[in-house]
Amino acid sequence: MSKFNKNYYDSYDAVRLFLYVLLIPYVAVLLLMGVYMIIGTSMNVDTQTFMSYLPVVMINAFFMQLCLIVIYFVFNYKRGINFVKATKLDKKPNAWAIAIALCMGFAFMWFSSPLVTLFEQGLIALGFNIESDLGFSLNNAGNIIFAIIALGIVPAFIEEFIFRGAILQGLRKYGDWFAIIGSALLFMLIHANIQQTIYQFAFGILAGWLVVKTGSIWTSIAMHGLNNVFVIILQSIYEIQGQTGSEVVIDTAFILQTIIYTIILCGLIWLGVYLIKKVYKKQEKNTCQIVDAVDSKEGVQNYNKNLTFKQGYSEFIKDRTMRRDGLIGIFVAIIFIIINSASMLM
Repeated sequence: MSKFNKNYYDSYDAVRLFLYVLLIPYVAVLLLMGVYMIIGTSMNVDTQTFMSYLPVVMINAFFMQLCLIVIYFVFNYKRGINFVKATKLDKKPNAWAIAIALCMGFAFMWFSSPLVTLFEQGLIALGFNIESDLGFSLNNAGNIIFAIIALGIVPAFIEEFIFRGAILQGLRKYGDWFAIIGSALLFMLIHANIQQTIYQFAFGILAGWLVVKTGSIWTSIAMHGLNNVFVIILQSIYEIQGQTGSEVVIDTAFILQTIIYTIILCGLIWLGVYLIKKVYKKQEKNTCQIVDAVDSKEGVQNYNKNLTFKQGYSEFIKDRTMRRDGLIGIFVAIIFIIINSASMLM
């Protein structure tokens, strides 16, 4: 009998996996720093100099993603989960849905930029040192290709597997909207990046809704990949041209641009949602609506789509294990954000 006989994620899987991907990578980073100190000492090179070497910088840039990959697949192996079926990776989306998702993703990036900039400028005014440096230059083809693959494409897959796969699907017993908002919140917290909190939370909600509506994780993977690759290419263009980004002046014209862009963004997202619903109108009629039921023979978990977010939250906190693990994860994540934010004030 195959070990991978579980074709779904449950709420235990969702919360525990979040705790693992939150805590283990930071322990691994501390161990990696210890290895660097040992190697640097053996080479008679101080740790700071050793860590400035390009191969080491590239390892550091990809290390967190590597940790997520190892944690995710070891977790699935230990739990006997067939991740292809559990993440809905085997569900092929409509080609129109992928195209619409990509357009929505591009619109989200482009038209939210003034709002994100406004938020970042507010943090700068409060004394935060906002940096977006990858740690290595993007002014040559080799580094750009590495960044696109390691920091663009790979994260689009592994982060979607974890957050819109395991976590979202595992929380859907508490209702779709609780799962969408909950997974978006955890997606935001895991990055511990205060200047991107609003963007990541909104992105997580959009990506989660697409997965729930289309029944396939490919739509969110496509949108996430576009987001990452676009940012890397844009940054490489700035570096090649010797630009550091234009100086932002928060004046009446910029505020007006922000308002106009935000209105356009809302309109485009509404249009995308309307089109996705239209594409999947027939499939929606066949969606199962059974409360917290698991067919152990088939390994399929059914979801209750009728629960509101408030009802789902009430059901979630009734479970002592879920409440305890969920609160621990959120508390630790907030501590990490505070520590990271404090370092940006120095």
